Amino acid sequence: MNRKAFTLIELLVVIAIIAILAAILFPVFAQAKVAAKNASSLSNVKQTTLAAIMYEGDYDDMIVMACWMPASGAWQTWGRVIQPYMKNTNIMYSPLGGPHAVSSWMTIFTTPNLDWIGNWQYFFQYGMNATWLNPANGQCNNIGVNSNLFGPPISATSLNQPASTVFFTDSGQDAPQQNVGSYTVFAPGSMQAPDVCAYDGDDWGPNPAFYFGGITGSTTVTQAGAVYPRAPGGANIGFVDGHTKGLQLGSLAAGTNWYKGQALGTSLILDRTKYMWGAPY
Repeated sequence: MNRKAFTLIELLVVIAIIAILAAILFPVFAQAKVAAKNASSLSNVKQTTLAAIMYEGDYDDMIVMACWMPASGAWQTWGRVIQPYMKNTNIMYSPLGGPHAVSSWMTIFTTPNLDWIGNWQYFFQYGMNATWLNPANGQCNNIGVNSNLFGPPISATSLNQPASTVFFTDSGQDAPQQNVGSYTVFAPGSMQAPDVCAYDGDDWGPNPAFYFGGITGSTTVTQAGAVYPRAPGGANIGFVDGHTKGLQLGSLAAGTNWYKGQALGTSLILDRTKYMWGAPY
């Protein structure tokens, strides 16, 4: 009985077709994986935002304090306070991020007044808009109210535009610290705003020596006040009213004249109706 076998040319054609299909499909699979992680990250931001809103419901609509030192003398952050409302610290880390800390930083955990709790509460990868939601006034003389590291927290109902006011967003710094995150993010134009106090570096610009609350790094690459664009094309944002979405950095700086490459501290708020960080009240 005669048997017909594949010729060498036929085998090469089949192999070439498989190689072409693989070259087409592998990038698609990679994009699908990133999209899935981004959807999970957006869900994390949603759950974090809703947990903070539930906290408000138990405290007369007052927004959580970003960071403070209670009588015990150990610094605390918003992440610990809202834990009873989420019961999962992993939610505070982005699937698009990497390791939660840089090994060379481990020595700072021995500082006695920082109460690191295994490093999670300072290094989670979503940061709070403390500049405007715990606002220090333009004279910087109401910092430290109730031991708050910023100004006193405000009532969520005092905001005129809760649906367009940033609450939480992806946070991070430049390599190799970008996966470490920051418990706060800073608002564009804040250093030049007359009605809020912003420390040196708490703005959008190429800051080579970012330092705040025990976190040391730089924002020379992102230039976005510790907002880190892990999501494709931008960062995931949770708003004060509870909804979430992804935005590019340019859109997140709406109402200002910020652009990448602008000198630190020189961005200005030009249109308060478009500004997404808390003004006007």
